[in-house]
Parts: sequence; structure tokens; C-alpha cells
Amino acid sequence: MNECNVYTHIQPGSTRPTTSNIFSPKRFGRYCSKQIHEWKRGLCLQFFSLAGIYTILMVLFHSTENPSITTTGVQLLVWFGFFIYTAKSGSSLAEQIGGRSKRVLYLTVPASTAEKYIAHLLWTLILYPILFFAAIIVAQYTSEIISSTLRGESFNPGSPLQGLLSIWNGSYSLSSAIVWTINNIVTFTLGATLWQKNSFLKTIAALFLLGIATIFFYTVSLDKEGFESLFTYLVVGNYFDNFKGTNILWFINCFTMVESVVLGYIGYMRMKELEINETKR
Repeated sequence: MNECNVYTHIQPGSTRPTTSNIFSPKRFGRYCSKQIHEWKRGLCLQFFSLAGIYTILMVLFHSTENPSITTTGVQLLVWFGFFIYTAKSGSSLAEQIGGRSKRVLYLTVPASTAEKYIAHLLWTLILYPILFFAAIIVAQYTSEIISSTLRGESFNPGSPLQGLLSIWNGSYSLSSAIVWTINNIVTFTLGATLWQKNSFLKTIAALFLLGIATIFFYTVSLDKEGFESLFTYLVVGNYFDNFKGTNILWFINCFTMVESVVLGYIGYMRMKELEINETKR
């Protein structure tokens, strides 16, 4: 039986197959398997590239007493690289919906827009972080082998990813890392639907300009006291003044999660709009 007949049907007067419903778990699983099979070579290349880069960095940051991964410099480089990598992975959607030939091929795959969009978010949120930290573990042990051989020292790699989470200083900050990662992925995925060419750089530029505009509004339009009074009056009143540090953190995290949901929905609607516009051609 033809695979397209399993997943799709032809609308009257249309030459393009359309999916039969919004979400099908069976079809979703097959779509994910198909994409991973097609991307396995690229994922392997990414894995070895990351492992190689961080091996070199850890050799340069080698410590004679402690494993290189425990140094502050390496930990900052790991987390900086992680956020850049997930942002770039979120922007990778633009490669599939960029050029018209790729976009047509992407849209005609027998899966709904929701399935494709959810699959992209799951890969970026789960698959790519696993690949990244697996590469860090390989770099951790490889760098210690190289360092101990070159310097004639004892092999001291430490435990996998030793102390890497300590930089977040507790469960509250770790939750912030998770929330910021989700927001980072959703933001750059939305950017990929807005700009199909140079999406990563254009999203960074847009965020930079937004930050400049915020600072300008804060420093020029209102003085600090006026801004704080306005925010307190409009948003939370006097209750905000009684917040503890952990409560403020949870407030920021909740706000960030709501923002992620909104940006994610806008990104999905942009995907639907691209599909509708392509179908009209």
C-alpha cells in the first residue's frame, strides 16, 4: 500500500496531499524515525565536532590538581556553548522551510504541521542536549588522557560532568536553566519562521535591538524611581516589595514559561501560514 494513502487524503480540486488530521501518534513516530534516519550522519558530525572542540579547550584549561571540567573557565564555556548550540538548533528549522524547493519537500511530507513543529521542539529540547553533553563527557575523558600523557601526570578525569551543575547554585537556579533553555529554543524557532535566510544571526540582532530599546526606555523615558513605581502600581502593587529572593526567581520563571508558550504558539501559527501560502501557489 502506498505510504501517502495511509497518512493523507486528496482534497477535491487539489493536487497536493493533505494530512487527514491534526495529530496522529503513529504518524508522528514514523515521522520522527524518518528524520533521525536522514539526519544521523549530520548528528554524528556534530557530535565529533563538539567533542573535538571541547577536548582542545579542556587541554588548554588543564589543571594539575583537579579535572579540567571543574575549572570555572571550562564550565562557563560549556554553558555558553550549550545555549549557543540549542539556539542554533532551534534556528535549523529555517533550513527546511527556507528555499522554496526545500519548503515544498518539507510541506509534502505526510505529517501535519503540528507534528512537524512538535517534533522540531522535542529534538531541540531533548535530542540535541543529550548529544551535546555526551560530547562533553567524551571531551572530558579524552582531554585528561591527552593531558596526563603529555605532562606525565596521573590520569584524573573525575566523574562524568563533575560539578557542571554547581554553577547554577541549587535547585532554584537549575530550574531557571531549564526554563531559559526552553525559552531560548522557542525564541530561535520563532525566528526561523520569520527569517528563512540567516535566521540565527537575524534573531540575535533582533534580540540585541530589543535589549537596546528596553535600556533606552528605562534610562531615558523614565527615571529609576518612576519606572519602579509604575511597575509596582500596574503589576503587583505593594506585594512585590515583600517578595523574597526565591519568590522573585519563581515569578521570573513563571513569566518566562508563559512567554515561551506565547512565542511557541506564534511560531506554530507562522508555520501554518507558510503552509497555507505555499498551497495557494
